[in-house]
Amino acid sequence: MPRSETAPARGGGPLSREAVFSTYLPAFVLSLGTGIAVPAVPTLAKSFHVGFGSASGVVTAFVLGNLAGTVPSGWLIDRFGRRAVLLGGPVLTALMAFAVVFTHSFPVLLALRFFDGVAAQMWLMARLAAISHGAAANRRGREVSWLFGMNNSGKLAGPLVGGFLASGGGPRAPFVVYGVLALAALVPAYLFAEDTPRRERTPAARQSGGRREGGRLAALRRIVLPRLVYFGVALFAGLTRGPVQADLLHLYAAFAYRLGPAQIGYLSTAAAAITLPIGFVSGWLMDRYGRKRTMVPGFTGVALAMGALAASAFFHLSLLWYVVLFLAGVAAQALTGGSIQTVGADVAPAEGRGMFLGLWRFTGQGGQTLSPVLFALLAAQAGYTSSFLFTAASAAVVAFLLIRYVPETRAGTPPGPAPATPPAGARGTAAGAE
Repeated sequence: MPRSETAPARGGGPLSREAVFSTYLPAFVLSLGTGIAVPAVPTLAKSFHVGFGSASGVVTAFVLGNLAGTVPSGWLIDRFGRRAVLLGGPVLTALMAFAVVFTHSFPVLLALRFFDGVAAQMWLMARLAAISHGAAANRRGREVSWLFGMNNSGKLAGPLVGGFLASGGGPRAPFVVYGVLALAALVPAYLFAEDTPRRERTPAARQSGGRREGGRLAALRRIVLPRLVYFGVALFAGLTRGPVQADLLHLYAAFAYRLGPAQIGYLSTAAAAITLPIGFVSGWLMDRYGRKRTMVPGFTGVALAMGALAASAFFHLSLLWYVVLFLAGVAAQALTGGSIQTVGADVAPAEGRGMFLGLWRFTGQGGQTLSPVLFALLAAQAGYTSSFLFTAASAAVVAFLLIRYVPETRAGTPPGPAPATPPAGARGTAAGAE
């Protein structure tokens, strides 16, 4: 039976049996498949004999699918429950991965990557909605961050395996394994993931029909307007994370330093090895010391690292410089891992939780989708230096918004919306956890 939206948070903590088998294990298996495909994506794009701008479409198509899947996934979650969306995502992922193996058309490849992005968003939205509904505020940071930590765990081994598979069997071979692992992720999710509340249309709602449209818009305004500051943080955080999360820096390395799939696999594995422990610690830091105290140093570090990468590209420094600065950047970004999703889970209202998270993810994913496109356009028109400077500036804006406008989370403070128009210098307000 679905629980009430006012039901108490489930017990057992972030390492409960339900959390491990319904969240962490499927996240690991799915990310392992994604990681295996990572080194093959740049090589597969280059095999169609296209330039950097066109090849980046393989990356941006995926994030466009992520963006397109946000609000529809939220509606589906509210209407049909989390379980159906949770299981549908990996099925669609497997279908898209197997289809990549047989395509020899670059436009078809772009379409497949788009729907792969939609599938990934479906699964993630369902898990975030379940955590928002069932996890207490003082452990949400760990559950969300550890969800993304398991994602990094899969990526730790995946790229290394994918690099060898692509080198020995061609750039399509890793996608076979990707599809198989997506199907395997269905097993623990099917056995252990419980359904959670869905919104049913009442007879009165069916009769009122169009008259309720104005009410829906008013409800959306009540949900969004008091939380505009947080939506701004989500937008610029997405702009910051886009190039790294979409593996566009691997594509840059393939073109600027002529790295092959095996070398990209080594680099991606090294990045995952560094970010994995940081990602797990960041969840504990957010729950123990507050979201803001964790996020500000992380985004400041990203701004500094990306600024240094801009200098590296301008002065044409060696591969060693790129590797060091790239790893420093992803390490700083790992400190913010799961933070934006935790913020969304904190402030999501009980009424229309799925729709709110859909709009929240749309905002963050919109930035994350736009930034790879801008990164590629800037690289093509003004050089790689301008691309890295844009990412650095976005990270600096996030740090500024957090310092200037967002109140810090306090131990024991219940989550709630931010002020609609936060006063300058407002700090420590009990108006809600980030």
